[in-house]
Amino acid sequence: MKKTLKIKEQKILSKIFKKSENIYNKTKKLPKTKFIYSYLISELILINLEIENIIFKKNYNPINDTIKILDYLIYKIDLIKKNNIHSDKTGIKKQLFKKEISHEELFQRLWTNYNFNQYIKDRVWRYRKRIKINNLKKIIKNKKVVDFGCGHGNFLIAAAMEGCSFGYGIDYGKDSINFANKIKNKLKLNKKLKFETKNIYKSNLKSSSFDVAIQNGVFHHLNKPDKAYKELHRVLRKGGYAWLYTDGGGGIRDIIADMSQKILKDISIDFKVKKIRTTYLNNSKQYHLSDNTNAKYQHYSLENYLKYLKKIGFTNFTQLNGGTKTDFDKPFLEDKYFKLKFGSGDLRILCQKK
Repeated sequence: MKKTLKIKEQKILSKIFKKSENIYNKTKKLPKTKFIYSYLISELILINLEIENIIFKKNYNPINDTIKILDYLIYKIDLIKKNNIHSDKTGIKKQLFKKEISHEELFQRLWTNYNFNQYIKDRVWRYRKRIKINNLKKIIKNKKVVDFGCGHGNFLIAAAMEGCSFGYGIDYGKDSINFANKIKNKLKLNKKLKFETKNIYKSNLKSSSFDVAIQNGVFHHLNKPDKAYKELHRVLRKGGYAWLYTDGGGGIRDIIADMSQKILKDISIDFKVKKIRTTYLNNSKQYHLSDNTNAKYQHYSLENYLKYLKKIGFTNFTQLNGGTKTDFDKPFLEDKYFKLKFGSGDLRILCQKK
């Protein structure tokens, strides 16, 4: 029965994927004007929002609604193309997508868009909650923690508030690091935390010098994730803990997000982010949509990811809980349509260095 269900799910997802590919091919033929892409971005925003509404309805079959949404997008693409005759034909600025370079620009724009109160209430609160619900305070308290790809520092700020003795964050984004340092100074955590612009492939940190290492949704955006994982493993002491978060993927959510990114990948990041910021959505949702429509993810299954981590030299794996209503960690989100909606889901893993 389970095997039959698995085959059925694969056929359904294959059908939805093919429809998304047809949409992508259709958009490739669109004139590259500001009018076209202004409205196309708006439609992709609405589709991603509505898919989110559908997939987080517990035990709700998402198939028919997803197909209707994609069919409606095809109709809207035709409508946008037809009405381009009324535009002034101003061309859209192209920006060739280069994975790490494009991600560096994108995430610096997103991480630095929070004011202090938003940062504390949304970003830091989120990670303090994850530390608490997963009983991680005991492995953080009085320990040295390193964060590979720390962005604007929210995880390390949370770790400092939960009692780590020292936190060291590295990121390739200068603007993100400057933002993190301003927050650190404002919170008077100068002695506890240090943020620096560095290459995570070659950190120049001493081997076996940290008790805890964090990789929180960063390495799935890299050209050479193997090299980054090995560097993280190197600086962690034997028996030290690693919090590793990567995108599982393989369900409807990722098909739609990947389609959106593919459609818009070679359009100016500046144009896309500015357009999203005119929607008057809250800051958290603006971040989410800018990520969904711009960032490229490498997807893993849980089985393959754990096998991969074992090969690098990690052991004692525990799957953790994201803890918010829009997280989808399989052990903690009971839904009979989970695989259709989320594939492998969010993969938040706690493990130790052998």
